[in-house]
Amino acid sequence: MNVKIIAIGNPIMMDDGVGISAVKELEEWLTKKEIEIIIGETDMDYCMDYISDGDFIIIIDATNLGYEPCHVTTCPIRELDDDYRSGYSQHEMSILKGLTLYGKKVEGYFIGIEINTIEYGCELSDILQRRFMCICEDVKKEINKILRGSINA
Repeated sequence: MNVKIIAIGNPIMMDDGVGISAVKELEEWLTKKEIEIIIGETDMDYCMDYISDGDFIIIIDATNLGYEPCHVTTCPIRELDDDYRSGYSQHEMSILKGLTLYGKKVEGYFIGIEINTIEYGCELSDILQRRFMCICEDVKKEINKILRGSINA
C-alpha cells in the first residue's frame, strides 16, 4: 500500500499551520515507516499532482469544530459529510473537494487538530505551543491505529 501524508495549512495564520508543524516534527518517524510526505500548505492543485488513484492518504490539517484546543479528531475520508467538509478547513478549496473535482480514487483518513487562534502570525498560539509535543504524540498514535487497521471511526 502506497501511504501518503498530506499536511495542509497556512503557516502564516498561526494555528492554521499546526498540521504542517506536526508533520515536520514527525518527519523522521514517518520516513522510517516509508510514508511519503507532502507539505501541501494551501495549494490544492499541488497536492493533487502527488495523489494517484489507489493511494492511501492521511490528510492532517487544523480544525475548528468546537472541541477544546489541541483535540485530535480522526475520520475516514469517505465518511466526511458536507458539513464536516466545509467546517474543517479555513481554505478556499479544500483538498477533500479537490479529490472529488479531480476524480481521484483514493482511500484514507482525515486527522484534524483543533485550533485556538487564527490570525496573522508565524507562531502557534500559546496553548498549542505548550501542548505541541502531546499533539504530535496524539497524531502519531492515530497514524499507528490507521496503519494497523484498528481505528474506531
